[in-house]
Amino acid sequence: MNTLILLLLLGCQGAPVAQPEPTTDPPMVPPSCAPAVAADSVDATLDGMEVVGGTMKDFTASATMEKFEAITGEREIRRGRVVVVGPSGADRQIAIAFDEFIDGTGRGSTDTRRFICAAGWMTEFDIERKQAIRRQVARAGEAFDPLRIGAGPFPVPLGQPKADVLREFTVSCAPIPDAPFFRSLQASAPGASSAEGPRVALRLVPRAGTAMARDTAAIVMVLDRSSFAPQAVEVEAVNGDRTRVLLRNGKLNGGLDEAARALLTPPATEGWKVDVRPME
Repeated sequence: MNTLILLLLLGCQGAPVAQPEPTTDPPMVPPSCAPAVAADSVDATLDGMEVVGGTMKDFTASATMEKFEAITGEREIRRGRVVVVGPSGADRQIAIAFDEFIDGTGRGSTDTRRFICAAGWMTEFDIERKQAIRRQVARAGEAFDPLRIGAGPFPVPLGQPKADVLREFTVSCAPIPDAPFFRSLQASAPGASSAEGPRVALRLVPRAGTAMARDTAAIVMVLDRSSFAPQAVEVEAVNGDRTRVLLRNGKLNGGLDEAARALLTPPATEGWKVDVRPME
């Protein structure tokens, strides 16, 4: 999800990058049975997220990911799309496709990467270089959710059970992160953490002794207040690095178009270099 990742196993380096112009996001398309609860507290928000997770059929959004390195101050950005199919659990499938890369000078280029997580395997496809890496993240028959907090390769609590979140994290209400990358959210809803705002933000701090506590200092999630669908995520590493994801044009239970379905289908890899990494 992690983030979403954020969520992705990308090593990003560069120099300061030009920031995208702020825009006002269209309203999140609500799920077919949104929970009848206002996200005015941590408990209410987590309850709503759990209900959505149990009834979610699909989620799609445009995704922009920024990687920031604390020591060098360097940034880079990738843009693409994310598709999630299925409620919380082992049958959930995730596809994330990036097709645009912006380096530290603000110069854009085509760099097509796709990540598919399904059936216990996460596969990274480098379309330009014709390379693929298949990583086994769960054994055959093992119950596994790729978004599960503290376990999945994409640790973004999209519809996670409340008890699981509270077991792994201490959770509090928070403002939207004060970063230029999130200024479109701040400009359209400066009071997003208040009862009147269209968004609610939660700060999740890994509990001592958990797997995420080794590398992660905190996660801030920004959610649509009515649908509880994610709109942004910031993951702060222990060393100060930050990975940020901004989701636009999100649709929850809106069905999948042909383009979204195509992202869930692995590309043909005949003639590619394929690296398979099973679990030991």
